[in-house]
Amino acid sequence: MNTFIFKTGTRVEIDGRRFRIVRIFADGRVQLESEIDGVLTYSTLDQLHRDYAERRLRIYQEEPHDGEAAQQLGRSLSTFPEPVQKEAIRRKRYLDFFSEFGKFISTPVLLKPLIDECARLINDTKLPSAITAYRWHTKFVRAARDCRALITRNHLKGGTGSRLHPEATQILMSVIDDIYLNTQRHPGTEVHCELSHRINKLNESRSEPLPIPSAATVYRALAGLDKFETMAARMGSRIAQMKFRTSGVRPPTTRILERVEIDHTPLDLFVIDAETGLPLGRPTATFAIDVHSKMPVGMHIGFSGPSIEAVFACLRHALVPKTYIKETYPEIEHDWPCHGLIETLVCDNGLEFHSPELERVAFELGIQIQFCPKKIPYYKGSIERFMKSLNFQFARMWPGHSFAKWFQREDYDPQKEAVVTFDQLMRYMHRWIVDIYAQKIHRGIRKIPYHAWCESANQYPPKLLADLDRLDVALGRTCERTIFHYGFDLHNVRYNCHELLGLRRQHGESVKVDVRYYFDDISVVNVIDPVTKHPIPVPALDQSYAQGLSIEQHRLICAHARAENNGKIDSASIARAKAAIRGIVKEMTTDKLQRQRQRGAKAKGIKQRPMNSSAPSQPQPELVGPLEEVTLQTSTNLPTELPDFAALVFSRLPKSLEL
Repeated sequence: MNTFIFKTGTRVEIDGRRFRIVRIFADGRVQLESEIDGVLTYSTLDQLHRDYAERRLRIYQEEPHDGEAAQQLGRSLSTFPEPVQKEAIRRKRYLDFFSEFGKFISTPVLLKPLIDECARLINDTKLPSAITAYRWHTKFVRAARDCRALITRNHLKGGTGSRLHPEATQILMSVIDDIYLNTQRHPGTEVHCELSHRINKLNESRSEPLPIPSAATVYRALAGLDKFETMAARMGSRIAQMKFRTSGVRPPTTRILERVEIDHTPLDLFVIDAETGLPLGRPTATFAIDVHSKMPVGMHIGFSGPSIEAVFACLRHALVPKTYIKETYPEIEHDWPCHGLIETLVCDNGLEFHSPELERVAFELGIQIQFCPKKIPYYKGSIERFMKSLNFQFARMWPGHSFAKWFQREDYDPQKEAVVTFDQLMRYMHRWIVDIYAQKIHRGIRKIPYHAWCESANQYPPKLLADLDRLDVALGRTCERTIFHYGFDLHNVRYNCHELLGLRRQHGESVKVDVRYYFDDISVVNVIDPVTKHPIPVPALDQSYAQGLSIEQHRLICAHARAENNGKIDSASIARAKAAIRGIVKEMTTDKLQRQRQRGAKAKGIKQRPMNSSAPSQPQPELVGPLEEVTLQTSTNLPTELPDFAALVFSRLPKSLEL
């Protein structure tokens, strides 16, 4: 590297102004002359050293006239090819050896023995001549003894620029624009073929034909195109922006629940039916994750796909303390402390997130909804990365796991290998989240998520809702109905109670009210009092039919009743349809097509049930006879190796926690 000393004639630049040192006095004062107007100023050596240490002062040197030489002197040796580096170091060794004998003497008779001795010491088989050593020394001295002057320029040898005829170059660029830079994504062979055709057609009218460029020339031209512009033309500007994006710092958070991201993903694991042993399909997992601690705060697993139902169930799971862990899953070692009111909910642009129902719930709970830009999933990178960990670390642990892409399966059939039932899936997923994921160091925050949550919770305790009953009411879907003497109809089910008579007497014979109904149970709805805004529970009149019946099951029964009764529905037809649906659902869960079995699982209501609910538990509907139990138990006809296999997988838990 170049060096300097403060002496007379040294040119410096201080705060952008250029000076020349005119005189240095014995007491340390320095006289500087401005190179712009010649004004003399005074400073001290101590001040110049201070300016240099603070990077306010730098040495100003005239750049070499040769542009390439100027560029080369400004480069570090490590930026050159390795052979060039070795040659420069070799030359420096010779000059260092010559300097040990005093003044450099270029006489061949005296220099030749020194060259031979240096070559022997450094094991150099290619000895330079005396005149070559003299030239090295001359370059070194002329460059103010800057070692970078010894760097060769051999790597720059060779022709520069294109040797194509200008007309051929113009035709090649035109063909690239027409054939290559478009959304058809034609390969380079098509470019060369079209180029040959156009030049041959042009040569028909030329006295001196143009030579046709080779395929290698075409591929070199394609390789020299701007990569961003090429991808934007071939793949689209959105894909180009995503591929060539730059990642910055995530939105800063100071506490838990300040920013929570939510999303859905199909779980890469096939689940089997506990009764039939047939694979039902891949359930949809809905998760909400706290960005500050990277802890999952809410989850929902079911076969209804991405829906507002799954979003509401996930939000309820996130808001309520998860005290069921020790009772339901006693083998789990740690607790799941995540709960509390969310400040900002970040989601994508799915239809369920743009639902007016979600906006209403967010308003009632005081949650701010923030939408990511369209088709830019990395704006909620925490939940996207967690979903990948869920599928790659959890789902891949079990037989029957699928791959991210179907063609990666090759001869592997996940449906034949599936052995995990839904209740086992819920048990194993809780254990993986609580005992494995939450207890390992997260690379993004460099902390254990469980500890990060607890530390922030001590400083910012999560807020709880004062009335869980209001939460259950808020998480229902809303519609408007008119109250008559018989009550009102909703989804072909009639509701009425004594309190509705009081509303009619107070507000009129045909008063309109807001009704909250729920996904999992149509046996009761809540009517919002127009004055007090308090919910009024209103039961279905036919409790023998509606008790514990879900909306999905009720819709299936109504659809069957319409088909059997020419579009007319009455209580008798619904009763007959309910009896017939038993066989239909059983056929769906044993169908050869996996899609039909998945629909059967949705009709049976196989999904994660609300935990710690404030409402009394409802009995399961008598819908499908022997298949009526929705909360599945381990079937006795499943392979007996499954419990041992689960124990084998989780026996590695202590090793996974060695940080």
